[in-house]
Amino acid sequence: MSGTFPISAGFQTLDFQSNTNSRVTRSVSGKTQRIKTGAQYWSFKLKSPAMTRAELMADYSFIVSQDGQVGSFTIVPPEVASTRGTMTGTMTVSTTVSTDPAMNTAAGSSAVGIVEDSTASGTLKKGDLIKFSNHDKVYMITEDFNLQNDSSVQPLKFYPPLTTAVTGSTTVTYTNVPIKVYLDRDEQKYITQADGTFQYEIVMNEEI
Repeated sequence: MSGTFPISAGFQTLDFQSNTNSRVTRSVSGKTQRIKTGAQYWSFKLKSPAMTRAELMADYSFIVSQDGQVGSFTIVPPEVASTRGTMTGTMTVSTTVSTDPAMNTAAGSSAVGIVEDSTASGTLKKGDLIKFSNHDKVYMITEDFNLQNDSSVQPLKFYPPLTTAVTGSTTVTYTNVPIKVYLDRDEQKYITQADGTFQYEIVMNEEI
């Protein structure tokens, strides 16, 4: 099943982490070789506050309908889903050729150009999450970004590198960034507390 997580009563805690697969080999002399073996993805754990039964069932019925780890859905993680900067308006990727080889629109790039025009202005802060409109992967800004209205092109730097190429019609989401995820385990439970309220905890992995 797909859909958007309802978040009926909010969350009490958020544990957010980046996952990168690598392989490390060590020789007899002590030298190491380290290589990346897979794609980076985000994962996070959310714990609900004490909830009424009605609040719980709104969330829990959605959780169990995912069929364990089979289904995928989108969720806007609390606290980290929107920029800490002042950006407003629509950010659009530029296809203008740059002399900076790190700034291009192809898959594998870790920086793209953003056109400075009248549709967007303000700042993004390193650590902010973003998503490009033509694919689901979510990225993290690695350097502060300042966009003004002077028609030039500014580099937007992020991690991990692009999994899919972007184009001149691609826009950038920086507020209420949705992450496509699946549940980390097949078993999902909730707890009934002594005061009659309910609580649950879920762990999700980004689907890429």
